[in-house]
Amino acid sequence: MALPDRQSGLLEQADLNPAAMRHVEENDAEPKFRAILGRGGTRRGIRLESVYWEGLAWLIGGSRQSLGDVVDQAAAQVGENGNLASMLRVIAFRWMWRRLALTENVYSLENLNALIQACPTPAIVLTRDKKIQFFNEPFMTMLKQRLVLGNVAQLSAGFRFVLDTQVDEALQGLSTKGKMITTGFTATCAGKQLTGQMNLAMAPTHQKQMVIGYVVRG
Repeated sequence: MALPDRQSGLLEQADLNPAAMRHVEENDAEPKFRAILGRGGTRRGIRLESVYWEGLAWLIGGSRQSLGDVVDQAAAQVGENGNLASMLRVIAFRWMWRRLALTENVYSLENLNALIQACPTPAIVLTRDKKIQFFNEPFMTMLKQRLVLGNVAQLSAGFRFVLDTQVDEALQGLSTKGKMITTGFTATCAGKQLTGQMNLAMAPTHQKQMVIGYVVRG
C-alpha cells in the first residue's frame, strides 16, 4: 500500500449497483386505501402504494405531527380539485431526497478525512482494495521515527503496509456484527520493518466501504 496524497480521492463516488437500485419489496407497489382523519374531523379516503405510506410514516416519526397533519397540509396545497395522492407522493419523495442529501453531506469523504486529521493518535483509512485513502500526521510521525526515515520522500519508494486481517474480511465482520476488530499490521520501507496492532472500525462514509485503523501499539 502506497501512501496517497491527503486530498486524493475526495470526489470519488461509489459505484451504484443497478440491480440493487431496481429491487423492490413484493408489496411496495401494491395500492392501499386508508381513511385519514384530519384536524376538525375532516375524513379523507386516500389510495397510495405501500412504499409511500411507509415513507410518510417515517417522515413523521419522532415529530409532533400526525399523518392527519401531513394530509391536511397536502390538501391545503392542492385545493379541493387537486390530486391529493400525487401531492402526498411528492411530499414523501421530496422529504426523503432532502434527508439523503443531508446524510450524504455528513458522511462524505471530506468529513471522514477531517475526522482522521483530528485524531491525536496514529490513524489511517483503508479501502476495500487495500489502499490507504487517508492518514494523519501522527501516523506519518510514527513511520518516520520507527522506520528511521530521513524524509517523507523515502516513503514514496517501496513502502508497503499489510494487515494481518484481509480488508474484505474485516468489512464483512464489521458490517454484520457492528463490532471493533483488533488486528496486527506490518509496515516496511527501505529494508526496515515496523509491526504493531490497530483497532479497525467501519468508516462512516456513504461513498464506498472503507475501514478506519487506529494504531494501539506500534
